[in-house]
This record gives sequence, C-alpha cells and structure tokens, in this order.
Amino acid sequence: MADIDLRLKIRLVDPPLNYAYCLQRGKGAKGERLDYVEILTPETKDIEFELNVIVRRAKNGPEPDFFGPFVQGPIGTRFFYLCVGHVVERSDPQWTGRVKVPFTGIDWPTIDAAVSTDRYLCGSYQASGPGGRPVLASVKLLDDGWAVQ
Repeated sequence: MADIDLRLKIRLVDPPLNYAYCLQRGKGAKGERLDYVEILTPETKDIEFELNVIVRRAKNGPEPDFFGPFVQGPIGTRFFYLCVGHVVERSDPQWTGRVKVPFTGIDWPTIDAAVSTDRYLCGSYQASGPGGRPVLASVKLLDDGWAVQ
C-alpha cells in the first residue's frame, strides 16, 4: 500500500488567557516550535492548527500507522505535540509544557473518507483546565474523536 498524505486539524476549545500554543515539529532537542498563537483577550475563543501526516499500513497488522515530522511515540500509540507557554507582556512565551494529541480512533474508513473528499480529519479538546490553567499532558478528544470535516 502506498503512503497516504492525511490533512489534520486540531481545535483547542476555550484556551486560557495569557498562554501561547504552537505545533512541535521534530523530536527531542531537535524539535522546533512553529509559529505560535497567543491568547491575550477574552474574545479569543477557539484556535486551530493544521498539519499533514503520512499514513501507511502498520508492519504488524492491518491498522493505520502514522509518520512524518510531527509524529511522536511508538507504533500503536502515536501522537503529536502542541507546545504551551505562558505569555508575559511584550516578550516571547515562556514555554512550560506540552499537550499530547493522540491519533487514537483513526481507522481506514475515516482516512478514506477524508482523502477521497479532499477534506480534513478534525479533532478538538478542551484547552482550559481548573482555575483557568492550560490542560497539559495527554488529552481526550471531544465528541467522537477524529471526524471528517
């Protein structure tokens, strides 16, 4: 099976004030933070990031596996990172944590539906936690997880 280019969109629902978010491309010390979005006014509700990943059949079974510069983690539990930083007035964010967004629940029929219609596979998560702080670590996607939009 040939590699498939899959377009993803992740929506951060109600991110907290005075934080910045960006995608991480690459791994470890070589990873880079891409252009970030700052949440500085209460009028900013949801923000979205787009990325492309490569999908192919897993070596040890029929399920999809994910590759590319954004993809992290071992086979079967792949994910991508969003970096989170505290925004101090008129300075670059102080990067304090990351969010792991899993590829869990993406199956071949969903991939085929997105690719055949040239649409995005979209997911969203609640970005604000208790006390108005950002949610960090692994997140659970809202609704039914990843869906074609």
